[in-house]
Amino acid sequence: MGWHVYVARCGDGTLYTGVTTDPGRRVAAHNAGRGAAYTRSRRPVRLVYLEPAAGRGPALRRELAIKRLNRRDKEALMAGGGAVTRIAGEFEGFGEEAFRFLRGLRRNNRRDWFERNRARYETAVRDPLRALVEEMDVRLARLAPELTGDPRRSVFRIHRDVRFSSDKSPYKTNAACQFYHQDAGRGAGQDAVGAGAGLYFQIEERRCFVAGGLWMPARPTLDRIRDAIAAAPEELDRIVGGTAFRRKFRALDQEAMLTRLPRGFAPGHPAERWLRYRSFTATRMLDEREVLSRRLPAILERDFAALLPLVRWLNGAIGYRAWERRV
Repeated sequence: MGWHVYVARCGDGTLYTGVTTDPGRRVAAHNAGRGAAYTRSRRPVRLVYLEPAAGRGPALRRELAIKRLNRRDKEALMAGGGAVTRIAGEFEGFGEEAFRFLRGLRRNNRRDWFERNRARYETAVRDPLRALVEEMDVRLARLAPELTGDPRRSVFRIHRDVRFSSDKSPYKTNAACQFYHQDAGRGAGQDAVGAGAGLYFQIEERRCFVAGGLWMPARPTLDRIRDAIAAAPEELDRIVGGTAFRRKFRALDQEAMLTRLPRGFAPGHPAERWLRYRSFTATRMLDEREVLSRRLPAILERDFAALLPLVRWLNGAIGYRAWERRV
């Protein structure tokens, strides 16, 4: 059978949205307590809306769009009234206009210029980036179910925080997004307690890249990673020495490394190579041809797959587990 998106009304009146290839069997599974954790305590479950999809990917994208509707719009959808607007469409690629806008912003980093060109930013940069996040979230559901991307939460704001910076330029000259562990925080850097390892993509004139790992973690997190390294340094050796990782990323980024071993570790320690790292990231630069390609999601998926062993090892050291499937 083909893929379907469905909405079920639970015993407490709430609505549950999911995807399936066999609606009858799926509803029976919900009512037998073998379906989603959400419906287990809200039985009985009754199917109230069913919509065919062209495949698993389109079904997951449509499921996400329906889940983001408010209750009134969901009821209108089930009643057959009102149009349902998708949150983001299919990713159709970035155009040359994205780079033209970013070049212009670099030369004219002022609020008046940005406001005059806001529509260009939204159409050429922000909206395609949101669509890319949604496409990659569908792919991550298969590749790494614990990692997720949200079109609104994953895309970084273009406004700079200038409070503590001598550079008062109001806007970033890049656009970027992150994919993060669903149990972890979304922050980065030494002030982001609770942050986990994740994946990253950036588009910028002459500086487009894909990256993954954990950048400059907070001290409690860094201590956990160092403890895991000291206990089994061969694990990181194996990951960074893996064929796919070396072919695409070569090595860990050597940013902000210590000149000496951290306190508590003596010279000659078996893990000395890794204990001097304060940041655990790997980066691959992308050329404009790759970024402008309609195949960018497939390119990123391959890069993310090569980064995944590192990301999962870091998250495991911190205390965030890998998932077999999305809940």
